[in-house]
Amino acid sequence: MTQPYWIGILSRLLTGLTLLAFPVTPARAQQPVSPVKGFISVEAYELRKEFVLQFSAIAERIGASSVTAIDSGNRAGLEASIGEWLTGKCPVEVDGKAVTMDLDRVHFVRPDPEKGLVVEDRDSVPATEAIVGVVFAAALDGPPDTVRVRWEVFPPDGAEAVVESGVRNQRTARRLTPAEPELIWKNEVGLAIPELLSLPPVPDPQLRQGWMIWVAAAVLLIGLGRGIPAWKRGRKWEWAVWVFIAGGLFAAGHQTAPLTVTPVQADDISYALLRNIYHAFDYRRESDIYDTLAKSADGDLLTQIYLEIQRSLQVETQGGARVRVTDVDLRECVLKPNAEGNEPDRFVADCQWVAVGTVTHWGHTHDRVNRYHATMTIAPVDGVWKLVGLELVNEERI
Repeated sequence: MTQPYWIGILSRLLTGLTLLAFPVTPARAQQPVSPVKGFISVEAYELRKEFVLQFSAIAERIGASSVTAIDSGNRAGLEASIGEWLTGKCPVEVDGKAVTMDLDRVHFVRPDPEKGLVVEDRDSVPATEAIVGVVFAAALDGPPDTVRVRWEVFPPDGAEAVVESGVRNQRTARRLTPAEPELIWKNEVGLAIPELLSLPPVPDPQLRQGWMIWVAAAVLLIGLGRGIPAWKRGRKWEWAVWVFIAGGLFAAGHQTAPLTVTPVQADDISYALLRNIYHAFDYRRESDIYDTLAKSADGDLLTQIYLEIQRSLQVETQGGARVRVTDVDLRECVLKPNAEGNEPDRFVADCQWVAVGTVTHWGHTHDRVNRYHATMTIAPVDGVWKLVGLELVNEERI
């Protein structure tokens, strides 16, 4: 027997009303956020082990179970306790050798829709809402083949910890447990090694073989013609005068010509120096940074450049995370008159450039673009172009 059509309509209507009253929640929205997350970030010259922890998951373990809120009175002490508690945990091996990782920074953090996690800026945060981010780091001599980690930090109930590992934009997540705590990352992506750009050669000093050489030769011939008879007559001073004049003219004619570069050469030299200076900050060890900077800058300028670039690459809202510059765009390079007229072995360029980089920490990567305007003084030092003067005119974030 066929049921009346209105029964089907009524059935569908009731189903729709039921769905409106009790909407289906997506499965991913039902998944709780892990109280313990970790990140193993691999770069060519640096390895980072990062933690993002709910404070409530570790409060008892650091003796802070009675804390109800994080504020200016207890924040620094709690951060220090957390850093001390985590030091040495989750040991790391790189290519089969144990690596000691230094505590880099500890901050209470909060989520940001654009930047991932940023330093907590509220005056007081309930302990039940508080999140802490911790970063340990180690310097590497080059890209590793294998990184092995034994994870030791789990929620109080022994539940899983979510740990991501890999290089920028190529990360994978694993769920580790006390029973299966090991994570192994292998360099299957061919992590690139940043290299110094080669600089154009310094031109050989040019000799001014001009009219003064010919005048000196003429004076010398005249001196020989008139000086020899004078010598025989005992007038030696006259001979000495002719020789002195001729020698002076020869010396003047053989002076080194002032250094000259074309606009294209100045552009190539300036770009290579800028790119190599930023490359120095791909390293973690301060000694490696200075050694690399010394190939592009000279003397007292090394410290100035180190401090200025280091400052410009720090992201304060991310707790001091450092930007890795991936590209330099030299927008303008204009030769200027050399104000140091008594030092002709250099050139001055008015340069504007854009530095493009990324900052990756606590599982989030975002771009950073800065624009600069500076006057650069460049000269040959031991046969190599180097930056010998830098005056920063303007710096702004785009």
